[in-house]
Amino acid sequence: RVELKEKAKKDLAGKWGTSVLTVLVYAIIVVAISGLVYWISQAAGLSKDATELLNSIVGILIDGTIAVGLVGYFMNIARGKDAKVNDLFSYTNLIGVVILTVILVAIFTTLWTLLLIVPGIIAAISYSQVMYIIIDDPKIDAMAAIKESKEIMNGHKMDYFVLQLSFIGWAILATITFGIGYLWLTPYMATTNANFYDSIKNKLKV
Repeated sequence: RVELKEKAKKDLAGKWGTSVLTVLVYAIIVVAISGLVYWISQAAGLSKDATELLNSIVGILIDGTIAVGLVGYFMNIARGKDAKVNDLFSYTNLIGVVILTVILVAIFTTLWTLLLIVPGIIAAISYSQVMYIIIDDPKIDAMAAIKESKEIMNGHKMDYFVLQLSFIGWAILATITFGIGYLWLTPYMATTNANFYDSIKNKLKV
């Protein structure tokens, strides 16, 4: 865990400015779209359930377009590759498989959560690597990406859980700055998580 976080700091050295800008652009787009959805909901007089459904659909579309681009950007950072703000829009060829994968992951996680909260959390962690897998293998289908994520997370779920918990202190600090701190915390977390993916993938190759 410590090594992954230290590597992330080294990976981001000299790239903080572009990384913060990338997160800011992403946040502005998400907020703008959310505001538009709210306006449409109010103008159309949609019910609470209809509004929630519309928000869910829009969220899935965001995942399929620019959220995957955000993951791709920080994968490039973690791998020492050239990373640019327009990476957010460089994975449009993956829209179909990402959207389908996001929907399936949501369904599977919800079904596990209906049993108990803990199985739902375990399921979510098992599926946590799907975006990285899809970016690495653009030809993979949704079910194969989910299966591979479950396989590579075998024996690493607790490591991943503890890694996420290690950012809680930083998240609290970012929150009390009215969210501004997340512009710096997000690159740190995202690069660390990309390093986590690479580390468990490399272990499988050994």
